[in-house]
Amino acid sequence: MEVEGWLLDVYPGRDGEMVAWLKKDDGSAVRLTDGWRNAIYVSSSAEGLEQLAEWAEHQYMVFSCEYVNRRVNVFEYAKRPVLKLTLRNADHSERLAKELEMLDVKSPLHIFNADLMPAQTYFFEKELFPLAHVRAEQAGASIRWKTLDSVMSEDYKIPPLRKASIRVRVDASGRIPKFSDPIGMITVTSGETVTEIVEGDERAKIISLVDAIRGLDPDIVFVEQGDGFTTHYLAERAWMNGISDRLVLSRDREPLRRLASRGTSYMAYGKVLRTPTSHKLYGRINLDAENYFVFSECGLDGLFEIARLCRMPLHKGSRASIGKCLSSLQAYVAFKDELLIPWKPSRAEIPKTAKTLLAGDRGGFIYEPKVGLHEGVGEIDFTSLFPFIMTEHNISAETVLCWCCPDSGTRVPDVGYHICEKRDGVIPRSLEPILTKRVDYKVKKKNERDPELKRIYTSRVDALKGILVCSFGYLSYRNAKFGLIDCHISVCAYARRILLETARIAEMRGFEVVHGIVDSLWVKRPGATEKDFEELRREIQAAIGLPLAFEGVYRWVAFLPSRMHEDVPVLNRYFGVFEDGSMKVRGIELRRRDGIKVVTDCQSELLRLLAQGKTLDEARRFIPEAIQAVRGFADRIRGGGVPVADLVILNSLSKNHDQYNSSLVQVSAIRQLAEEGLE
Repeated sequence: MEVEGWLLDVYPGRDGEMVAWLKKDDGSAVRLTDGWRNAIYVSSSAEGLEQLAEWAEHQYMVFSCEYVNRRVNVFEYAKRPVLKLTLRNADHSERLAKELEMLDVKSPLHIFNADLMPAQTYFFEKELFPLAHVRAEQAGASIRWKTLDSVMSEDYKIPPLRKASIRVRVDASGRIPKFSDPIGMITVTSGETVTEIVEGDERAKIISLVDAIRGLDPDIVFVEQGDGFTTHYLAERAWMNGISDRLVLSRDREPLRRLASRGTSYMAYGKVLRTPTSHKLYGRINLDAENYFVFSECGLDGLFEIARLCRMPLHKGSRASIGKCLSSLQAYVAFKDELLIPWKPSRAEIPKTAKTLLAGDRGGFIYEPKVGLHEGVGEIDFTSLFPFIMTEHNISAETVLCWCCPDSGTRVPDVGYHICEKRDGVIPRSLEPILTKRVDYKVKKKNERDPELKRIYTSRVDALKGILVCSFGYLSYRNAKFGLIDCHISVCAYARRILLETARIAEMRGFEVVHGIVDSLWVKRPGATEKDFEELRREIQAAIGLPLAFEGVYRWVAFLPSRMHEDVPVLNRYFGVFEDGSMKVRGIELRRRDGIKVVTDCQSELLRLLAQGKTLDEARRFIPEAIQAVRGFADRIRGGGVPVADLVILNSLSKNHDQYNSSLVQVSAIRQLAEEGLE
């Protein structure tokens, strides 16, 4: 049997089987199975591997073991014998790795590829990716794949995907719904079709939900508050009513089960964050728009682009952090080089002298802004400066201070590190396709007249930007597979030199630097036209060899002082109006996620009024109107004319209410929530 379509979903099935769902052009979905097993790899001494092979013969999770040659260290290019442990159950790779950690063996065991998802490994091996246009031939227990698509394609077609959304209203006994509360109503929406399930008892409502989803047969299911509450709640209510086996929302007849864990909490950047556990809908894509960056920020088109390029299954890709998506792309590059991916990286920082540390540990370069109001300022931005530095200068863990090129002529500014001249690193090769596609999409977005295509290109550009922004920070992240702090230092050193050179060229042309921060420069010159700024951009780009963008000329721009000290500038707090009337705002409440809505509404109105001024003098004429607008908002607050929701202050806390000694208002708030059963 031969089928042509788009690869919608891939996951392990029965023992030694991978299930693939293809979406055909006629709207139907086809289920195929491929004989395939997942594996992890272990490196050790010859004696340690021999001892491990003997243990694996009697281990119930291991299907088979064999010796293979692989690269086990990103810094080395020679292959070594390692033990490949093929799994009986594809999902048990980390479980087996944890058992290996506890073994009493004579030599340390180094475990690889244990945290790759089975679908990822399958994609890597078969050169597939989500929503790839493929031709698949089912030949007995195997699938012969022929890819009719490429991850580098920019005009790829997405098949018509049927979508449905599920919303559950709980008959809550208190303010916070609990799993013990009964189902009130279930609403299933697909296009113009709205099904409200209100009749009958809970069993009848759950079965009606199953029937509705089966009848609509959606490819994508949006569940309101899905991972955080709804899917777990439905599984709990089905279990309470004795019909767990009948709660089937997947295409495969796999019920929605109660999960032992509903989420994990972890500390990051001084905050306690929570990742809820998700339910997979086998053969469909379960999406939750509320908790995840890629989907919530970039929409479906951004998600599809990331999933395809990074070879992340759509279910996981929609929930993965940007760093995890980047890691997947790096893992693919390593996999193709037969380089094993360490389960728990343990690379030590390269020792440094005090002089090297002083020279290198400085971050990007900054020109403090000249506080106040300015006219005729032009803004020049480097396009994805740090990622371009990584690719142009071959910055990667194995290339900075490499073992093979100690006499390399390529040296990092300030610190003098040498860079490999023989091989391209994993990180530059991972970033190259992202940079290429983002630049191309930006051109397409600029030239496209069709509003729908412009929207799609915008989503893709934003999604790829997220990965590029993350790529620099990931160089020094302790869990990054191919990062090293010396790469981070090297990128900052190049960035400092580039910004200084950029400012020098601008000043030689008679421009004054008003502000500069890492990868952006604000300059002005009396009487300078847009053509003058464009000529400056071209000259800098030719000298530096990296792409620059001219953002435009400001009618006026305000660089703001510190609230505590009026003479001290704040680097990332400013607002201004370009000559075309568009505004750019950074750092004030209007841009903050924890901003109070009534305050952000007030600021929006003030900026709208001031933006009418085409010069500073004209803008100042609108100050009386702006003052009146502020008084109007204040009067509405005093008179109770502002909805309570517009006065809400959002706060992220790092502890539970009983761990605080003070009686802050936010502690009182979480104490009230705790009384309602919410942690």
